[in-house]
Amino acid sequence: MDADLVPLIELAGDLRTESARMMPRIGPSARSSLALVLRAMNSYYSNKIEGQHTYPADLEAALHNNFSPDAETKRRQELAIAHMEVEHHLEELTKSVPWAEHFDRPWIAGIHRQLYDRLDPASRVILDADGNARGEMEPGELRKGRVIVGSHLAPEPADLDELLGHFKFRYGETGWSESRKLVIAGASLHRLSWIHPFPDGNGRVTRLQNHLLLHHMGLTEGLWSPMRGLARRQGEYYAALREADLPRRHDADGRGSLSSSGLAKFIGFWLDTCLDQVKFMSQTLSLDTMHIRYSSLALQFLHDYGKGPVLHHRSKLRPDLLGKALHRLFVEGRLERGEFKSMLDTSDRTASRVVSTLLDQRLVASPSRTGHLEPGFPLFSFRFLFPGLWPEAESVIAPPLESTGK
Repeated sequence: MDADLVPLIELAGDLRTESARMMPRIGPSARSSLALVLRAMNSYYSNKIEGQHTYPADLEAALHNNFSPDAETKRRQELAIAHMEVEHHLEELTKSVPWAEHFDRPWIAGIHRQLYDRLDPASRVILDADGNARGEMEPGELRKGRVIVGSHLAPEPADLDELLGHFKFRYGETGWSESRKLVIAGASLHRLSWIHPFPDGNGRVTRLQNHLLLHHMGLTEGLWSPMRGLARRQGEYYAALREADLPRRHDADGRGSLSSSGLAKFIGFWLDTCLDQVKFMSQTLSLDTMHIRYSSLALQFLHDYGKGPVLHHRSKLRPDLLGKALHRLFVEGRLERGEFKSMLDTSDRTASRVVSTLLDQRLVASPSRTGHLEPGFPLFSFRFLFPGLWPEAESVIAPPLESTGK
């Protein structure tokens, strides 16, 4: 792959640069609040790739422990929540985990175990191509049978230990440059998918392992993930995986049994997808336009999203001031309640009612009844604040408001 490495290293350098430019556009506290809802988006898109996506409204309901009475919908809700919990838990660990361990069997098996241990036994039943049960999966245990995924016949179960050992040996070396690590992250996404170590859940696990590698490198901070891009380019994603599955074509096509040029094309696709996601998110978080979007959201909020004024007609509150207060909260990530209310330039009674209503709608959050305020990102707000980021979530309707003037 050496002849193909130069353009990949250049793409990796561009990705690192764009990621570094994006990070200062949102404060650490606000970043943490936004990362929470973006994990929901990641789980939605990763499950969508598997053909098991959950409607965003169902996903948000599950976030508030409101599960569907329909068994299949509930199963998918639980799978999405499990994905989010594992992503969050392992993001907190991954920066302290040495590079080599991210390619080690215990780490990879641990992702699988943590994901499926959170599900009940009925969700761990393995189905064949006809939908018939053929056994129950043991979380974290390698597969014991042959598997065909599309046109890919996965390696023999007896070879898995050796293949996973070589996987760590090949990609877990220390001393790589940061750009070379990005190339390796792209390569490992395919190679781990090709090994297909588990009887089920391989796609989710390999994408989580890939996401955590990027987090380990300090490139995401929860603000973007390849999962959204891979889902939105799913046809290309599968085609690139298939091309990298091909056997070596000739003596110049690498030294292993698989095509080196096919792997290089997959890595290029993956890097391009990541770069596209960073640029899109960077534009979405642009401070030049976020204040306008918050002003629009404030205006909509004060008119109950087209249903009529929220405040009594004698209450004076300028939507531009509410928009500025919400935008500053977004940038700072945290404001004392009194400071936020003073920015509204209205009576304390009116400001308190507005804060109470914002809390009810989860547009702001607080650790207590009188504590400081933090930004909130309910899914209905995405169409105002982050248009196009999660189009499927833009159909979520804002909950009805009670007039604060009563």
